[in-house]
Amino acid sequence: MKILQLVPLLLALALCVAGGVAHAKADTVALYTEAVMTGDVPVLEKLLAPNYWHISANGHIRDKKHFIQSIKSKALVVDRLTITNVRETMIGNTRLLTGNGFLKGTTVPPLPQGLMRYTMVIADNNGTQQVVLFQATPVQPAPDCKDGNCRIQ
Repeated sequence: MKILQLVPLLLALALCVAGGVAHAKADTVALYTEAVMTGDVPVLEKLLAPNYWHISANGHIRDKKHFIQSIKSKALVVDRLTITNVRETMIGNTRLLTGNGFLKGTTVPPLPQGLMRYTMVIADNNGTQQVVLFQATPVQPAPDCKDGNCRIQ
C-alpha cells in the first residue's frame, strides 16, 4: 500500500527534475571552448555571430567564414583552451567578458603557447547567445595574475 502512495510522489519529483534540466541554459563560453578544441563545425556555425571576429594570440585576424574554414581544414588546431577568472559586464543584451587561461595549439603563423588574457563579446541575436569577438593576448605569469591582473608580453 505504501508503495502505491510513493509512486505518484516519485513521478512528480522526476517531472520537476526533468523540467529543470530542460530549461537550463548552456554556458556560451564552455560551448565555445569545447567546439574550438574538438573542431565541432556545426556548433561553431550556430554559436558564432555572422559578424564574428577571431583575433589569435599571434595577432592574426579571421572572420567567421575563415575561422571556421581554418578549423575545418585543420589549419588551426587548438589542443587546450581554458578560460578562468572571468569578469563580466553587460551593455544592454551584450556581455563583455575578460579572463585568463591557457592556450596550446598550432596554426600558421605560429601561435604563442601558454598563459593568455582572453576577451570575448557575446551578444543576444534574436534570443540566441552568439560570440561576436574572441581575442587572445599572451601575458606574463606573475603573482597578481591569479586574480586576473596579468602583464601583457
